[in-house]
Amino acid sequence: MKKLLAISTVLTLSLLLNSCDPFEEYFINLKMDQQFQLYGIGPNITQQINFCLNNYDDYNDNVDKIEQIKYVDAAYLTINASEGLKSDNLSLKLYQSDGNTLLFDYNLPSFVASDYSSKALHIQLTQQEKERINQYLSNHQQNNCFVAVLTAENVSSNNSLPYFSLQAKIEFVAELKLKP
Repeated sequence: MKKLLAISTVLTLSLLLNSCDPFEEYFINLKMDQQFQLYGIGPNITQQINFCLNNYDDYNDNVDKIEQIKYVDAAYLTINASEGLKSDNLSLKLYQSDGNTLLFDYNLPSFVASDYSSKALHIQLTQQEKERINQYLSNHQQNNCFVAVLTAENVSSNNSLPYFSLQAKIEFVAELKLKP
């Protein structure tokens, strides 16, 4: 009987010490992939994409439990491009849903599309740009849409025709802090 009581006590203590804390904070990452297809005769090719947080299941599944949304990171990847596509500057701008209020403006001079077909380009933002995004996201139930504009400036390629194409993916990552 003493042995059974000892085993029971050890199991109970083990469960209490190793179980989940019901007041623990939960975090999940929200990956927001955006596909861009820039086509044109140059000298600049550009595309604007509108997207909202509610386009993503992870957001919709947790919208009532979200305490905070915080910008984490972003990356660029070339999916396909005109052979030898180069640009004097690759620009990625992110705006609030009004399309006028700039959250960040990232520029990469001397862009070569093939350099980023197998290895993603990390889009490094300033602390001020991150803070602007996080301030906008602080009211995520109202401010949950964005306008992204990707532009390749003064493009050239190995094509004999002056027609250029660039297919790219931008991945934005945010962290959702959920209520227990």
